[in-house]
Amino acid sequence: MEHVPEQTVQELLSTIIPWFDREQAFICDTARTDFGARLAVAAALLDSGKVQEGTLLLQSIATAEKTGDEEQDSSRIRACMELAYLLMDELKYDQAENLLWEARKEYANVPELEFLREEISLLIAQCRFGQGFILEAIERAEEIMHKLKSMNADQAQVAKVYQHLGWFHLHKSDVPQAMIYLKQAMELAPSLDRELVDAGLEAEKNNDYEKAVEYYFDAIEYE
Repeated sequence: MEHVPEQTVQELLSTIIPWFDREQAFICDTARTDFGARLAVAAALLDSGKVQEGTLLLQSIATAEKTGDEEQDSSRIRACMELAYLLMDELKYDQAENLLWEARKEYANVPELEFLREEISLLIAQCRFGQGFILEAIERAEEIMHKLKSMNADQAQVAKVYQHLGWFHLHKSDVPQAMIYLKQAMELAPSLDRELVDAGLEAEKNNDYEKAVEYYFDAIEYE
């Protein structure tokens, strides 16, 4: 990914400060040197529909030189992940995967992140799937699942892996295995959309198993 010149970042921050109220403007000013603040400003821009500006700020963090400062480097990992999400939404899975590998490589150097390295690994598996490497995506997801279980990870995290394994197997044309994984995911999920679950049960009753898997996949909620 192309490095963003610091002058470009400073000019952008000067431009957007009037878009915010006084408190947010202070964060914008702090974002000139602090990557955590810059990450917050980028998120606010993306939420308000300013995708180009928000993406540029994320890119400036992700491509910045390593500082050795844990907080700054932590923000770099988060920026890589946020950019990867945006690229995946645009179906640019190869570019997203490159960023995710960078984030995964640096993960061990930044203690006390609020997410597991396996969450990055699952996104990489999704990128492999998005590029058509279905068997490799399945293998990676299975490895992640075993690792999370060995760590006694949160059930919601295991549910997410089961959910994606179900989706991967559906596209491998192994609908029975996909159904098994999706039902395991639903058992562990924090919450479910009951309407979609009922639709899945109805589809399953009518022997439309592929449609049932799709409903079950969409029924799983994490927030």
